[in-house]
Amino acid sequence: MVFNIDMETILILLLVFILVIYCWNDWIYPFITGKTSVETFTNTSTSLITSTTGNNLKSIAFDSTWYLRDPNQPIILNNQISLPVIQFGFYDNGSYDDLIGKYFRNHIYPIEPQQLTTGLDTIYKFMNGDIDIAFMNEEMLARFIKRDCKYLTRYITDQLGLESFDTSKSENIERIYPDCNLSAIGVAYHVDMYLIVNNFSNIQEFSDIQNKSIGVLEDSYYYFMKLANAYDITLPSNNTNQQGVSFQIDRQLRMENLIDNLKKNKYDGIFILAHPKNQQLLKLTLDIKVRFIHIQKRSSPKDARSNLANLLTEQQGTNNKAPPPPPDMNRQSQYSKSLIKDLQTVNIQESFNSLIKKYFQHLEPRSVNLNKFHTTGNMYSYLETYSIRMILVIRNDIPKERVEYITHNYIDSLNKIRDRIDRELFTPQLDNFSSMEFNYNELLAFDSIIPLATGAREIYKLEGMIYYEDDARCRV
Repeated sequence: MVFNIDMETILILLLVFILVIYCWNDWIYPFITGKTSVETFTNTSTSLITSTTGNNLKSIAFDSTWYLRDPNQPIILNNQISLPVIQFGFYDNGSYDDLIGKYFRNHIYPIEPQQLTTGLDTIYKFMNGDIDIAFMNEEMLARFIKRDCKYLTRYITDQLGLESFDTSKSENIERIYPDCNLSAIGVAYHVDMYLIVNNFSNIQEFSDIQNKSIGVLEDSYYYFMKLANAYDITLPSNNTNQQGVSFQIDRQLRMENLIDNLKKNKYDGIFILAHPKNQQLLKLTLDIKVRFIHIQKRSSPKDARSNLANLLTEQQGTNNKAPPPPPDMNRQSQYSKSLIKDLQTVNIQESFNSLIKKYFQHLEPRSVNLNKFHTTGNMYSYLETYSIRMILVIRNDIPKERVEYITHNYIDSLNKIRDRIDRELFTPQLDNFSSMEFNYNELLAFDSIIPLATGAREIYKLEGMIYYEDDARCRV
């Protein structure tokens, strides 16, 4: 039997075949298997990243991307995948990492916020598996891994109640410096040092904090301790007066309590490490008039008079005596040495910035625009202080494939995070646009002692930021 099939029939059959292929994934296969298209996509696309560890037992549908196939007719793809929720740590309500977390939860990865107290507390929570991802201060994290900072050792023993603990033995050092159980994804933003006083305070520079009552955020005390030692200021022990001197340091876990005490005039000043967009800090400058004190050391009027002691009696003019005789050879030699000494000028700021590097390994001098805040009592529009990088870190137990997913979305969202926060917090009266946050070229600019997460390493290879070269040599 011979079938005569004309061209029209062939075209119809070809069209039917194309329609069957087109409808297979969306209608036919789900109808046969009883699964929806979203469930089918979820089962195929997340088979590698749905494994969980620790307490990550919850999963939610996460909208990751959407596409435009035709500029005139947009078709939005509901790209939902099931991802286990991870614990995200932030330090203060309204802090910059708290603002980042809100964007992170909706556009990068599903998270459950968990408030932290200090950077040291964050490290311990990573060790115990109580937290999965957070921002860490580079100075504390690098020095914790290196175990080379006596001030950090002192701070740890103080926090653990081990004041009499013998830290001269290496085995004891290993006990208070266990493995961190975390790795870095990339640099995020900077935090700055701020010494803030009431506008009517007589504190004019950092060294004036002696004989005063200073409130310090507990998370910032480690840095305050090292800064005070760089200024050669001895801090009181256990908040007690030393030899009758009224010098008190009050450490507070929460910034809310610290700022509230300053408003009630319980402190002469407060010291914190914060981002200029910290909402509690901005509100403080709106509620009361404050002044920001330079953290970098600067020359003062009393320094300008230091050379007066070098003047000889004969150099001081008087009308009661005859002009002095011509100097002899020895007197000329003294004049020459005195003149050379007077001409030698020392840049106090540069000298102190060199000195402070002995206390901090990851510290950068920075001038902060005070127009980022509401009206202050400062006579200048800039603040010379120091900044430290904050690094996004993740727990080592998180599966590699999930770290790759987070890192990829994080890199793609760098500018979007900064721009979204800028738009939401824009204030016409303030110059509060960001400039040092989420710099693509600074993602890997952290201390090499801090390990890079394995999953993040793979993404950076694809980005071309990490590469390897073969060193092939021929030895004759």
